[in-house]
Amino acid sequence: MRARSDAGSITAMTATVVAGFVMMLALVVGGGAVLRARTDAFGTAAAAARAGAQQLDEDALAQGDVVIDFDKAEAAAQGYLAAQGADGTVQVAGADVIVTVNETVAIPTLGQSVAISATATVSAIKGTAA
Repeated sequence: MRARSDAGSITAMTATVVAGFVMMLALVVGGGAVLRARTDAFGTAAAAARAGAQQLDEDALAQGDVVIDFDKAEAAAQGYLAAQGADGTVQVAGADVIVTVNETVAIPTLGQSVAISATATVSAIKGTAA
């Protein structure tokens, strides 16, 4: 009987391990892209909400009340989103401006894309004198 040759078995194992490492690297790079996009989307949503919350009703402000001008607030927040090239929604509820940014992130290394959204709420409040 002849002994079986092990020639080439290391090559097959090495190829399998390298393929596993490449897949893990693709997941890390793709995950980083998703996290970066989510952080950027939240920053955009927060900035748009702040722009909207600064649009106060001047007549109410003259009386000492903090009241958001709904139309101006929505226009300011939508304008900020448009200037940033972001897709999102704006809601004004009482003293709150709520902005949600929606985005799709392509992950070329995996051949897929991921839908993300980020929401920020900013409230217009009356400050106190120190």
